[in-house]
Amino acid sequence: MNRTRSFLILIIVLFAIGAFLRLYNFENRLIFGPEQAISLLTSASYLEKPSLLGEVNLQRATSTGLNPYHGAYFNYLLVPLIVIFKYNPLPITYVFAFLNLFTALLFFFVTKKIFGKVTAVFALIYFLFSSKMIHHSLFIWNLNFLPLLGVLVLWIFINLYKKRQKIIYPFWLGVIGGVGFGLQYLFFPFILLIFILSILFSKKKIQAVSVFFIGIIFGALTMVIFDLRHDFYYTRTLWLYLLDVINHRVVGGIHYYDFMYLIPYLFLFYAGVTTLLYKIRKPLCIIPLVAFILVNMNSPLINFNSSTGIVPGINLPVLESASSIISKANPPSRFNVATLWDFDTQAHQLRYLLTYIYNKKPQPVDEYTNIDALYAFAPETYDIKNPKVYELMSYYPYKISEMGLTVPNFRLYKLTK
Repeated sequence: MNRTRSFLILIIVLFAIGAFLRLYNFENRLIFGPEQAISLLTSASYLEKPSLLGEVNLQRATSTGLNPYHGAYFNYLLVPLIVIFKYNPLPITYVFAFLNLFTALLFFFVTKKIFGKVTAVFALIYFLFSSKMIHHSLFIWNLNFLPLLGVLVLWIFINLYKKRQKIIYPFWLGVIGGVGFGLQYLFFPFILLIFILSILFSKKKIQAVSVFFIGIIFGALTMVIFDLRHDFYYTRTLWLYLLDVINHRVVGGIHYYDFMYLIPYLFLFYAGVTTLLYKIRKPLCIIPLVAFILVNMNSPLINFNSSTGIVPGINLPVLESASSIISKANPPSRFNVATLWDFDTQAHQLRYLLTYIYNKKPQPVDEYTNIDALYAFAPETYDIKNPKVYELMSYYPYKISEMGLTVPNFRLYKLTK
């Protein structure tokens, strides 16, 4: 068996293992939380009324209560998936698992072209066995595109370095910058770095500056048009949020996923160190690889039996079961839903499933008073007779009847006057 064939078999085996780690027991492991439901609700609404405004960023808000919005490209990308898969979250989430594997494949090819086979294999192993990458392959999220953008930036920079007269590369870097900013506002520091490096690499610096900014406009076109038509809402809201963070009026929390575009470069660093050990003495490379795999396979982000991103015991089949029970109970035309296990008391998961899978549309999220029934999905320890959340308090007092949901540690209630 020649080396080329052995190398090909190794790559196939690695991808097979990577696919298994992501796709095994997928229906019970996938994460369908409030963020995923909001993404799908936003995208589904475009089928009725197209919009230049993306989904709301619930994680950030100004001191005056204004929420920034993401760009609309991501939600428009979900629209054909919603149509093709008839609103079903399961196959739509599969697309994101394959997006993760495709990113790994592109990362391998780019790394192999730049650094050679050995480093590429090591980088691929770190990507495929990363608990964070496995975790992010299990749910719909705009930030799951960031690693792909990071890899594309690396690829384009290599081409720009080789062909410095070509101004098409600064243009594409600008496009990626605009798209990335629409996905995640903390992509901005990366945009600045990309801009500086593209000018340094290009031999046509003035033209490179011009096409870079043209690319940014194309990459963030929906945001640009919306700002021009609505008194610069995006710009004003983000500026107010920045001032609030600087002046400590709000807490600007930062997490690893805000910088997921850098994760491929982290894997490249790991691969570089492992390659160095390999060159010193080949068996030494096994130490960091085995240590990385053991740590990541024992991460709390990985569970091959259930979802890890939401409350234990709640997954897509459970949410579908609750929605089905509500639907079969023939709810009145004016009804609403609430869930009582996390911050999303407005039950966006049930709201999406009831509206688009079971054709039973709840009242809007701000209407919990003038309704004829309220369906509350809660942990069995929740004191339903003494509510502490707005959604139930607005409808209180009410009569309580329990519906036949057979899920351990949870209850589904119908509340009526």
